Amino acid sequence: MTAAAFGVKAWPWRHWADCAPDSLAIESDTSLTWQALVADVDRQQTQFNAAPVVVFDSRLAPQRLVVGLLAAWQAGKITLVLNHALSDDVKAAVLAELGEFQWLDRDNDKVRGSDAISIVPWQPWQPLTMTLTSGSTGKPKAVVHAAHQHLASAAGLTQMLPFQGLSEHEERPSSSTDSWLLSLPLFHVSGLAIVWRWLFKGATLAIFPCQGEALPESLTRVTHASLVPTQLYRVLPWLAARQAPSRLKHVLLGGAVIPARLTQLAEQQGIACWCGYGMTETASTVTLKRADGHDDVGEPLPYRTVALASDGEVIHRGDTLALGYWQAGRLKALSAEQGLASRDLARWETRRQRPVLRIIGRKDNQFICGGENVQPERIENHLLQRDEISQVVVVPVIDHEFGARPVAIVQSTAPLDQVQLTAHCQSLAPYQRPIAFLPWPTFEQGASIKPSRVQLAQWASQQIEH
Repeated sequence: MTAAAFGVKAWPWRHWADCAPDSLAIESDTSLTWQALVADVDRQQTQFNAAPVVVFDSRLAPQRLVVGLLAAWQAGKITLVLNHALSDDVKAAVLAELGEFQWLDRDNDKVRGSDAISIVPWQPWQPLTMTLTSGSTGKPKAVVHAAHQHLASAAGLTQMLPFQGLSEHEERPSSSTDSWLLSLPLFHVSGLAIVWRWLFKGATLAIFPCQGEALPESLTRVTHASLVPTQLYRVLPWLAARQAPSRLKHVLLGGAVIPARLTQLAEQQGIACWCGYGMTETASTVTLKRADGHDDVGEPLPYRTVALASDGEVIHRGDTLALGYWQAGRLKALSAEQGLASRDLARWETRRQRPVLRIIGRKDNQFICGGENVQPERIENHLLQRDEISQVVVVPVIDHEFGARPVAIVQSTAPLDQVQLTAHCQSLAPYQRPIAFLPWPTFEQGASIKPSRVQLAQWASQQIEH
């Protein structure tokens, strides 16, 4: 492979600054053109020492964090954004694997503006980012990607999901580029993917408040956003009641099963909903489709290869597959030929003469009830057929007779009706029928995009015991 990756031959922010210096790069309370962004990146680079790895505290202001990442990359550093919500024990275990690193938080990110900087050549195959897996089955792993994998992810997705930037009209730069809201955390691969789509297309990165009541207003100022279903449920009534027009055209949904009713409501407001499947090791999205009410996750995007093992486990290969994992201060490489066994179970289905992937569930989520294998996702999909249910997670609780029994934790727009929900589940096999339906808890689940099944299972067990 040459130094070019998907047409990118230089650090993307420097390329766009050369092509269209006065075009808007970041839209925020302190907006930046591409030229101003490069100047800011160069200033931020003066804060780094000789350590090969830079660890950023996730509590840094989002724009400061984005600029810091770009500065670290052009300085030849490997970066990790560390989720401050992780326990002290987990953070210590992660940091112990890094080798020599520099820690940057709000107290020690001092810029020495007069210092000379050295920008490393564009090398798209060099390790660039570390992103932690969820750690749902143990200590999180630090997944390593190069620019090549991130660009492959962006290039493939934007071939299906329209996202217009300077790349569409480099000869005649225009200010009318699309903008993607940085609505997901940068310690998650989905947040990093937003940054790399912006960089690949030369579009606009929008950095506005995304917490609580601030999110609806921020969504009206952008064309694209990445959300979880509960966020979209909450903002749709506000957007519908708003008199002024919204710019929002596309929403990429992830983190949970997508209810058909949700996408119907969004489409009625002119918002195209997209959904798919991906994982940290594949630099985010692997399959994609317009949400259509069916429970498949679409077809593989360009530059990804998806295969199924004999037991249905998804095997990932292709240009987006990570270089490997960072362990004991060095890269432990993945085999590109062997691929990555995902522990996700799936099957191919043919729809409209094209094969699409249907995720059955994770091997890790299976449990035994009376000698039968229970796949929680099967029960969750069944319950999500009801319009009032916006999110559901099925977890096992210990049962002395059956080993474990399923319990459904339900987020609903109406009070839970145990009788109706029990009747709805009568078409399931007896071992799949939940023994209880619990309302969604109000406790803080951290900054993870996906609900923690382990935490919800512990909570459900306590509720059943009481």
